[in-house]
Amino acid sequence: MKRFLLAVVMLLAGCVAIEPNMSGFTSKQIETSNFSIAVWEKNTIQKGKTLRVYFEGDGSPNPINQIAKELAEKDATPNVIYVARPCQWSNDKICTQKPEIYKESRFHVEIMKEMFELTEYLMLKYRAPDLELIGYDGGAVIALNLATKLPTKRVITVAGITDVNAYTNYHDLPAMAEAENPADELLVLAQVPQIHYVGGQDTVTPRRMAERFVGRMVAPKSAVVKTVPGATHTNWGSIKLDY
Repeated sequence: MKRFLLAVVMLLAGCVAIEPNMSGFTSKQIETSNFSIAVWEKNTIQKGKTLRVYFEGDGSPNPINQIAKELAEKDATPNVIYVARPCQWSNDKICTQKPEIYKESRFHVEIMKEMFELTEYLMLKYRAPDLELIGYDGGAVIALNLATKLPTKRVITVAGITDVNAYTNYHDLPAMAEAENPADELLVLAQVPQIHYVGGQDTVTPRRMAERFVGRMVAPKSAVVKTVPGATHTNWGSIKLDY
């Protein structure tokens, strides 16, 4: 019986590590300075056009709820790329040695540099003039931070963390040391059009977090909070976003 249970545990662990299969996308590992990051590029991407990039939510390291992946798969536009987070679906040794990379340090300034490096590479590869950045959960932090550094037409967050400090305070968590917090760049972000989708039943990133984030901006170009009444933090895959 013990051997059977061990075999089941090992099988389940192996399944969790399997990369998601995305129809119509090509998967690859893209090297940044310190990571090999999993990326899925839609086979219909046209060079010289805006790239729509989806960033996945938090995981330990792989996300149980692959909401950004599901949203990217449903996106009918041609220039779609789905990006995992450092250590998700990765064999990088540093992830075993330093699990804080995908835990308490997941928004560290150095991690943000890696995501900038990756996204800038994708822009150059496809000669994209600008970006549309979509982030679910912690992926929203990445999307918003990148929007302060790269030419961005719009940011869309889905059940997103918009203010790292507000998030840790709300959940009574330790402060994330040296985190790059988009809420510290509101003057820049006010110039970037934004849509923040929140679930009416979401207790992880409730509506008031997004409202406070938007409310602190001075004369934003366009920043709206849209509530999906029946949505929790994790049931967004079947919901159609209004782009």
